[in-house]
Amino acid sequence: MNLTHNFDSFIPRHYWVVILVMTNNLSYMIKKVIIFDFGNVIGMFSHLKAAMQMASHCNKDTETIRKVLFNETTENELEKGNLSPEQYRKITCDLLNINCQDHEFDLAFSDMFTPNDAVCNIIPHLAKSHRLILLSNTNWFHAKRFLVQFDQVLRHFDSMILSHEVGCRKPDRLIYDILNRKTNTKPSDCFFIDDLSVNIQIAKDCGWSGIIYHPEINLKKELVTYDICF
Repeated sequence: MNLTHNFDSFIPRHYWVVILVMTNNLSYMIKKVIIFDFGNVIGMFSHLKAAMQMASHCNKDTETIRKVLFNETTENELEKGNLSPEQYRKITCDLLNINCQDHEFDLAFSDMFTPNDAVCNIIPHLAKSHRLILLSNTNWFHAKRFLVQFDQVLRHFDSMILSHEVGCRKPDRLIYDILNRKTNTKPSDCFFIDDLSVNIQIAKDCGWSGIIYHPEINLKKELVTYDICF
């Protein structure tokens, strides 16, 4: 059977190139691995809200509480898993003279996320054609909270790489390598969306592509310019 002759009978040859190009482009777009940061991308967070909630358990002012809760050194160690939840509670309670039950502390510290609808609403559509992975600098308290609060969105994700579980955090290049190894992905297939320029730059150094997210951009339109379809 002469397939070429049969195709020629209803599709002129000069259209074949167009069809092949469209097919190749579709294959390219479908194989993308889209990696999302969580904080200030999928969920917006407020350190101030956490501090105000913790104020009901101590007699310190909100700004003092905020500085202790989110002390850079302590927070980094917590997000790398080097501080246990028990150790963090003790350090914080001792510094602020907090008097409450563990579950009250955990709620005050972790209930600080609100959905970013502009991103959350496109994730189910992206998941139809792309593999989605979460890469987040986080800790036991916050992850426990947002994994439940954002379940309807995060269930579309194939894998999650959380800093406190793997022992390092962005922008350490190691966490990008860990993601590729654990998810069996190639750097050239990875597209990263993060709100911090330093995290995107390291991703590009690792062979990924990506964009810096901020609420003013139209993420859907931006992704289309990178041949990421919906």
